[in-house]
Parts: sequence; C-alpha cells; structure tokens
Amino acid sequence: MANKPAAKPSSPNQPAQKPVPPKSTASDEKRTFEPKYNWMNKTRQWGVRVKPGKAGLRLGDLNVGIYGETPTQWADQSRNPRGAVPRRGMPPVGYSIRDKAGLWADCAADLYEEAIQRRWAPATDVPWDTIEPLPDDVEHAVCQVCTELVGYANVDIETITGWQHQMSYGYHEVKQFLATASFDAARHYECFRKRALANGGGLGLEGPGMVNRMILESRGGWTEAVVYLLIMRGTFAMTLYKYLGRHAHNDAERFIYGHALADKARHVTYALDHLKYAMAHADDVLQVVRTLIAIGEGGLTRDLRDPVLAEALAVVFGRGVAKAAGRGMAVYGDMMRDYVATYLGYCQWLGVPRDPARLPPPLNEYANPTGAEA
Repeated sequence: MANKPAAKPSSPNQPAQKPVPPKSTASDEKRTFEPKYNWMNKTRQWGVRVKPGKAGLRLGDLNVGIYGETPTQWADQSRNPRGAVPRRGMPPVGYSIRDKAGLWADCAADLYEEAIQRRWAPATDVPWDTIEPLPDDVEHAVCQVCTELVGYANVDIETITGWQHQMSYGYHEVKQFLATASFDAARHYECFRKRALANGGGLGLEGPGMVNRMILESRGGWTEAVVYLLIMRGTFAMTLYKYLGRHAHNDAERFIYGHALADKARHVTYALDHLKYAMAHADDVLQVVRTLIAIGEGGLTRDLRDPVLAEALAVVFGRGVAKAAGRGMAVYGDMMRDYVATYLGYCQWLGVPRDPARLPPPLNEYANPTGAEA
C-alpha cells in the first residue's frame, strides 16, 4: 500500500489553523461540580479561638494546644507548617538543623514582635538633611568607619540567610525572627553606605576580614556561627554603635547609630538565649562553645592589630587628627574596655568564664582583672 503524501506546510502568508478544543461533555461538567470536601476533616485540632491581647495578636499567642508543641527533634522534613496535617509521599527537603537545641531560643517570638514594631526606613526616617560639611580629616574617618560597618552588615546577611533555609519549619519562631535580623542587616548595609556617600566623601579601605572569614566559613552548625557572628562580632559592633552615637556629628548619625544599636541588641539577646538553651539541652555544647570562644578570640585580635579602624575611630572621637592621639585614643581605650567587660560578662553568664589575664593581646590590655572571675 502506497504511503500517503505528507501534508503540505501552510504558506507563510496563510495563518496556521488553531486547534479546536474538545467539547466538554455532561460527564465532565458533573465531575467538576460535585466536590467531595474530604479535606474538611483533615485537621489535628479544630475549634481554636486565639484572642488578641492589649498588644494585639502576637506570634507567641498562637502557641495553644498542639499548635504550641515544639518537640526536641522535628522529624518532618517537609515544609509542613507546625500543627498542619502532613501529606503522605512528600519528598524530604533535607533540613540539616532538626534538633531544637540547634537553634531554639525562648525569646524568639517576642524578639520578632519587637523587630516588626520598631522597624525603620533609612531612606525616609533618617534626617539626612541635618548632615553638614565636616573637616576633610573627620569626613575621611567617618567614611572609613562606615566602610568597616558595611562589611560587618554584609557578613550578617550572608551568614543568617545561609543558615536559615537549613532550619526545620517546626521552629518557625526562630526562622521568623532571623528573617527580621537579616532585614536589619540589609538596613545597616544601606544606611552606612549612604552615610559614606552623603557628605562629599566615599567608601574607604576594606578591613582585614579575619573575623569575617571565620564567620562565613563556620561549618560546625548554626550554634558555632552564633558564637562568632553574634557574641564576638555582635558585641563588638554593638559597642561601636554606642560610642559612635555618643560622638555623632549630627542628628542623622545619632539616628543611625541609635537604631542600629537597638537592632543589634536584639540579635545578641537571641544569641545569649540560644546558647544558654543549647548548653542546657545538648551534650558537650558547653565545652564546644568554650573551644569556639578561644578560637574566635584569636581571629578577633588579628583584626584588632590592624591600625586602620582604631585610627579612624580616634579621629572621630577626637574631632580631628590634631586630637586623635590624645583625646581620641583615650575614648577608643574606654570603648575597648567597655567591649571587653561586656564580652567577659556574657561569657560569665553563659557558664564559660574567661581569665582576663589569659586573653590574647590586645584584648588583655583592656581587661580589668577584678571585673571578671577566672
């Protein structure tokens, strides 16, 4: 039997015929409009009525009945919201952080609420019009400090977001708080960069970055990253913001440093609460944190031995190069003593006290031996 000749292709000037959709049948319409509603019986707890309090309906208020259960390990590896009925056969996402001790902090829900209520926008909330020209040496110093702080904020963003997606959905309070923390960091990146470019200056020299590398290369778990990012670096950044706010040159800088300080205080509060929980509920975490702190101090001191940040801060605190070596360095010394005292106090509270005399230089130079227990 001869083959049928192939159909001729349509002419370029002649549009191709559109396929005709099949007509719907009565049986199709019947199937479409006869739902079974089987999903209505799929619930683990029904009849919940959560009522708002004086502060509104807060995240923590939802933790009632089974919806507030946070087991020590979250076995579900899907994106199933806590309290929902899991769908069978869903492929695992493969979260690496499924133990509660690996991320939990009891204060996370409250910190989330605080972060949402105290949000601010650098573009419109900062009074940029209060910035007036500064002496060239002071502007250089301010821009150099802002360059360092932009680097800190960038590491915050990369680190927090890099770990956040590895955390199980069962501990959503922590994930939601960390979402605000990464947004805080983006806001800090934005406002410090804007300050460097707002008054005739520009960005300066990149810092040595030993602590940055140590933070970004943390592979031992989120708890390890918390020690480096939020205890060692976070406490240092918080102290910087406090002293820069005291020596601000205008209302814009006072606003920036004051609000960045409040943001960073939330991050450090989460870190302390998380480490305390992890040490109480997981074996060997206390010793691990003790080791991490000792390692982290070495990286921090290598950064501190670089003179660029210290000199820039001295110029800012001294209101110019002329008084940087005297008044400026005196204030810098006060700042470092404040930082070391705060850091040692946190270590003491966590149950990993540090001997001030055994801190690596230059940290030991700013330690008060009577202010912390060995």
